[in-house]
Amino acid sequence: MTQTAVAMEAYNGYWANSFIPEANVMWMVLILILAILALWQARTFVSKF
Repeated sequence: MTQTAVAMEAYNGYWANSFIPEANVMWMVLILILAILALWQARTFVSKF
């Protein structure tokens, strides 16, 4: 899948104007934190049985 120059400019502009610093990297960190939290919650839920 190829992206046009206009799409890339829009993508870069979206992350450049974000309220989160280094948003192009921080969204991945946020997803990892949520995944770890979800695994911990699942582990504690299963250990109750």
